[in-house]
Amino acid sequence: MALHVYNTRTRQLEPFVPADPHVVRIYTCGLTVYSAMHIGHARTYCFWDVFRRWLEYRGWHVLSIINYTDIDDRIMDRATGAVGWLDVAETNIATFRRDCRALHIKDYAAYTRATDFVDTQIDMIKQLIASGHAYVVDGEVLYDVRSFPSYGELSGNTLDGQQAGASGRLAEDIGRKRNSADFTLWKPSEPGQPSWPTGEPSWPQGRPGWHIECSAMSTVMLGRHFDVHGGAVDNLFPHHENEVAQSEPLCGHPWVTYWMHPEHLDLRGVKMAKSLGNVIGIPELLSDHRHDEIRWFFAGTHYRTKLAFSDELIRASAEGYKKIGRVLKAMAERLLGEDPARRRIPVAQRYASLRDPAAAIPRERDAFVYGAFAAASAAFIDRFVAAMDADLGCPQATAAVFDYVGELFAGGIESLDDPASIMAAYRCLTRHLHVLGIEVADASLYPELASDALPSDTGADVAAPYRAVIDRMLDARADARRAKDFARADVIRDVLKAAGVAVEDTPGGARWDIER
Repeated sequence: MALHVYNTRTRQLEPFVPADPHVVRIYTCGLTVYSAMHIGHARTYCFWDVFRRWLEYRGWHVLSIINYTDIDDRIMDRATGAVGWLDVAETNIATFRRDCRALHIKDYAAYTRATDFVDTQIDMIKQLIASGHAYVVDGEVLYDVRSFPSYGELSGNTLDGQQAGASGRLAEDIGRKRNSADFTLWKPSEPGQPSWPTGEPSWPQGRPGWHIECSAMSTVMLGRHFDVHGGAVDNLFPHHENEVAQSEPLCGHPWVTYWMHPEHLDLRGVKMAKSLGNVIGIPELLSDHRHDEIRWFFAGTHYRTKLAFSDELIRASAEGYKKIGRVLKAMAERLLGEDPARRRIPVAQRYASLRDPAAAIPRERDAFVYGAFAAASAAFIDRFVAAMDADLGCPQATAAVFDYVGELFAGGIESLDDPASIMAAYRCLTRHLHVLGIEVADASLYPELASDALPSDTGADVAAPYRAVIDRMLDARADARRAKDFARADVIRDVLKAAGVAVEDTPGGARWDIER
């Protein structure tokens, strides 16, 4: 099965066929950097990260661009005498990069700032005026939406369905604009505001409108035609609709092949918004949940479905995820105590391009489908691939992960005396979690995958200061159980639980971990 994605423009699933068979070019609308990233943004950018990871898993090379809107009324409103507009923008850009890395969102190929492309935006606006798509009123350049017959095709929000004066500025709409839906390409700056000269007498200075910025940045970076454009669903109208209208007269149709729009995150049915005072930042989110728990939670709902968010929901998701953590810990403990020669997977691997297409992905497939769990791993890979190829079906992919973990437990992976088989299963599981943004592979067991991961949340073993004490308490508990003093054993376990230490009894003895 080939990858299919839902194309917003055609409103149907389509085979994913990039213009170049080796490279996928993606432009994602980034933040207007007047404030920091919040969990609603996190859901959006984690989706785009999973999409990129899946394309790379399938063998494509991804050229991904994201922008910052670094000039905006809200940025200027946040500036004070001591903190200028540029300070506000750059501080929030740095915060965005930090927060993305904390969520294990891979770095983009380039991060563009709107103010670095003003010359291109001015040139595009001049071309639109010359071709009859734009006009000037009092130093402001407006786009004439009636000049573009396909306006509304992307979002379904056609001109006939729009209400004149819906913006609440009916007098302005009638007095200044040819059509109420006409939008700003260039606006004159007020005294003291950032301003760029244009060389045009009728609109001599000012700054660009929001929509033309993305058209300029994406076209310069990716060319006049590229594969994928997206953002969140709230970018669909008017932003993306307006981008199409101003870009296709200059670049041709189709300017973009696939438009994709992940849905909102909401707080138990209430849309999150700064105006409502219910915005949760990324540091706050990560103070209660690890990155892998958050990424697992996001993966549990399809990207085109609204995702209800609450601490209770994410904790419930994390509780289910613990089963995966248990098998990973069991396999890692077993493997780390082994001679590296015994855990080596003895297969003659083949380059993906020399394999049958049905077995070409992932690159490491030969090493995954080895040993005692070969059949289970092969079936899991096929099921995972089918789920992700069906418009990034992460809920079905996570269900496949759960079932695979169940098969590993049922197959006796905790007691199996075959390190190479355990290593193959360990690598298979961690490689597919990696697609979902869950980067948990031990660097000594899977260095090739760990090298593609961002640093861990802490960079240190948080359990190290307590390890000796906890081990002694578990030894005392084991002595009590052997003496059939179960009351004392239960007290020790309860004390550890109250201290945040989760204890699991296994055939090989008690295993523990510190819960957050």
